[in-house]
Amino acid sequence: MSHSPNQVSLPPLPFIPDELIEEILSRLPVRSLLQFRCVCKSWMSLISDPYFVKKHLQLSTQSTNLTRHRIILTDTTAEFHLKSCPLTSLFHNPSTICEDLNYPVKNKFRHDGIVGSCNGLLCFAVKGDSVLLWNPSTRVSKKSPPLCNNWRPGCFTNFGLGYDQKNDDYKVVAVFCDPNVFFAETNVKVYSMASKSWRKIQDFPHGVTPYQNSGKFVSGTLNWDANYAVGNSNSSLWIIVSLDLHKETYNEILPPHYEKEECSTPSLGTLKGCLCMNYDYKKSYFVLWLMKDYGVRESWVKMVTIPYLPNPEDFSYSGPYCIFGNGEVLLMFEFDLILYDPRDQSFKYPKVHRGKSWFDAEVYAETLLSPIKH
Repeated sequence: MSHSPNQVSLPPLPFIPDELIEEILSRLPVRSLLQFRCVCKSWMSLISDPYFVKKHLQLSTQSTNLTRHRIILTDTTAEFHLKSCPLTSLFHNPSTICEDLNYPVKNKFRHDGIVGSCNGLLCFAVKGDSVLLWNPSTRVSKKSPPLCNNWRPGCFTNFGLGYDQKNDDYKVVAVFCDPNVFFAETNVKVYSMASKSWRKIQDFPHGVTPYQNSGKFVSGTLNWDANYAVGNSNSSLWIIVSLDLHKETYNEILPPHYEKEECSTPSLGTLKGCLCMNYDYKKSYFVLWLMKDYGVRESWVKMVTIPYLPNPEDFSYSGPYCIFGNGEVLLMFEFDLILYDPRDQSFKYPKVHRGKSWFDAEVYAETLLSPIKH
């Protein structure tokens, strides 16, 4: 077949080994991968493969520059709105643009609480009787069956989301508390993403009642701050209760030696994959501790002490949500996000366009993990 004089002969496309394609694709953001599934059947098969999903997950969650992490925000309006923005944009830019998220459960006047996040999955408590597992990056969700607990006024349910690595299973633990009975009875159930059902496990130790906070996932365990009633007396202790998600057994995690007499009731959180604890000291400072080696009391270190500015409304800091590489801490105060720099004790107020004030927040990684296990 003859070619016209003006026709240019293109060289053949270079051959790229499948292993190299996999390495390249595993380092791309989720949005690109969702588009690239349509390129060809082999890419569709690769991007959907559980091995590839795990590899991409590992690269995304272990990224130290946090470029694959976002923060989800619930605003304080009467209607339930969720917004999201890149975590690094709050640190690098004086103002950032957030995106509206399409929450899968359609009830705009009910505010579902954020339980937590784990490897890109977000967990929401739906009316205290079920949970929603949702990957906002892929827009895939799964709602659990109802718990069917015997609810009455005063009762509450605490949830926690975590990963059982030995069984390769994501689990939600529901701790139903009835303070109307002596020693505040608890009823604990586990929802397994693999079995898609609730299963009753051993209750909290006798006399131990969790505060109304979500369990924090660290090193294969969920951790709650709890109240321990001492004997038949009216005295009680603040303790940390840990549940091993594989063995489904309880343990007590000892807190650091801190100023118990002059501080508020502590709260738990997670930072850099470690358990953290915070409290207000003399209503003047917000004190943050980090447990560098999980379960080892001697590994608690006081990370930062953040002063309160003149505070006529007596608000407290919420969070922290993140510590950046330079030491800056991301928190919330009076429905606004703030950054505190311990190097010069300065505050910055990152502005989020299309959003005014925030009720809750959670950091999550952008991954391909699906809440529907096949």
